[in-house]
Amino acid sequence: MAKLLKFFLFVILLGFLAYIFVYISELDDQPEKTEVVDIDVVKAYGDSLALIAVDDTTSKPLSSLKSSAFEDFTISVDNGHLQVEKSHEVIMEKSIQGFKSQTVLATDLNGNGLPEFWVAGFEGKKYRVFAFEYKAGKLNTVRFPGIMGRQQLGYAGGDSLYLEKAAIVHSFDYENDPYADISSGVRNCYYKYGVDGSFVLTKTLDLDKKQDE
Repeated sequence: MAKLLKFFLFVILLGFLAYIFVYISELDDQPEKTEVVDIDVVKAYGDSLALIAVDDTTSKPLSSLKSSAFEDFTISVDNGHLQVEKSHEVIMEKSIQGFKSQTVLATDLNGNGLPEFWVAGFEGKKYRVFAFEYKAGKLNTVRFPGIMGRQQLGYAGGDSLYLEKAAIVHSFDYENDPYADISSGVRNCYYKYGVDGSFVLTKTLDLDKKQDE
């Protein structure tokens, strides 16, 4: 009787072990469950991200203010409004309607101890240069020379004004100049500003646009 009982217990144990083995095998064969996300939730979240992106890219218009300083003088130009200060006290204001400044410089180019102020830009399509020299407590107008004669052949706009060492340079594009070594490119006119207020064209350089860049 005891042997028969042990036999039945052994068969039951084998059956239980077989069941466990089959159950584990079935678990391994089942595919992994993936998280299911509600499409409407995703859309709503995406819309909120889009709104955030729009808010982040919204910016205020950039200021057109340009300024330059020399010793205790400061010149600033903003939307055609020109202002010169000495020790933070306004000594001149001038409004130029429709003027968009490109260059604003304060310097003593001729070394006479009197500061000059150079403002260049476009009034409509016309390139303008405004210049002043401070003397005896007031600003006197300096007449910057326009391009003339040989220099204006093929003139095509794209003007700029800048300082290079002791010279002030008027640069502009030109096209189809039959007398130039480079028929089309960038022309740089170098002027010396004298102590007596005169301008002397010291040299003209014609450059290829790629070389100039």
